[in-house]
Amino acid sequence: MRHRLAIALLVMLGAFALCATLVGTHATVGLDHRLIAWVGDNRGGLLDTLGLGFARSGVWGVLGAVTLALGSLLVLARRRRDAAYLVATVAVSAGLNLLLKVTFQRTPPGGIPGMIHPSRYAFPSGHTMSATAFAAALILIAWPTRWRWPVLVGAGLFAAGMGLSRVYLAVHWPSDVAAGWAMGAAVALGMRLILPAEDHRAAGRASVRSQPRTRRAGGAEGAPAGNPVDVVFLDWGNTLMVDAGVHSGPMAAWPEVREVDGAQDALRRLRPLYRLIVATNGDDSGERDVLAALSRVGLDGLVDGVVSSRDVGAHKPDGLFYRAALLRAGRAGLPLSPARAVMVGDSWANDVAGAQAAGLRAVWLNPSKARRPRGAAAPDAEIRRLADLPQALDKLSSAALVAPPRRAG
Repeated sequence: MRHRLAIALLVMLGAFALCATLVGTHATVGLDHRLIAWVGDNRGGLLDTLGLGFARSGVWGVLGAVTLALGSLLVLARRRRDAAYLVATVAVSAGLNLLLKVTFQRTPPGGIPGMIHPSRYAFPSGHTMSATAFAAALILIAWPTRWRWPVLVGAGLFAAGMGLSRVYLAVHWPSDVAAGWAMGAAVALGMRLILPAEDHRAAGRASVRSQPRTRRAGGAEGAPAGNPVDVVFLDWGNTLMVDAGVHSGPMAAWPEVREVDGAQDALRRLRPLYRLIVATNGDDSGERDVLAALSRVGLDGLVDGVVSSRDVGAHKPDGLFYRAALLRAGRAGLPLSPARAVMVGDSWANDVAGAQAAGLRAVWLNPSKARRPRGAAAPDAEIRRLADLPQALDKLSSAALVAPPRRAG
């Protein structure tokens, strides 16, 4: 992710440098004047109202107040680093814009007499730059969530509308706006590299590593007693996604797809602490199909991979399926130890008995309160709804960390 941000940052800085070079050599003068003249010949009506509306929403006081309000909401949602990132991005954009304007000292067009007057300097457009930085920051914050597309569309339209309104109102040249778009995006990307989204997963693993180590027989220091959970395998139908059995073919192509209640929140709480992999008997859907279906409800960014029976060539509860899943979850070609994995699902035979037979722990999602088969071993945990899964896994990991060491023979 960081290298993509860095590449995008370099592209935006290059675009700004190109604008600055063209403006500095007066190469844009003719085009700028022609566009401003054309807009002036077609100005009037509702567009005047829209233009002034954008002008008012882009002043520092209004945009700053909105930024602080959204930052407060992020804090309440326990996303403090995202809140700091949003506020810092808008603040840095405003300060940098003032510095750039003083550096270039470009004279703006004349505005609209009796309606709006331009600021002292034009390059780059301050309203456009701040609006773009604000919009790009919101997009980056929302990208891992189900709100990515609504935020992308809404924030993109806001930044685009702000820039176009500055040209419409004749308070900035088109090249000022283009530079504002480029530098606003660059500020958001650069600040994201400085203030990345908080990696709760790394923190969670660090806390596991920091647990006191037990001593093996003979006094040698060893690993923590028991086996904390590293990977959570999640069943697909009626565990993550609703499957009423009325559709056939890949779920990504169904007319309507719906996540199980609480899936979004549960995955958000789990992903910082565990690797999450979908494990499904999907004869019609390989990994790409499953991820495509998840993307329709905004869950694709919250899982780390997919193990599908179509790709594996075996079905749960077959041990071959679980061996393939552990290999998928492993590192450097080595399978993950089954003792460090948990299977979560609603099928007793497939997700509980099959997982336990393969050496994994199992969490039974049992909303109907069904009884387990007579004589069957109890699951490692049983939950009624997916929202209870984070607490159940926390107990499993905690119990593993404090489990007393086994005594030799």
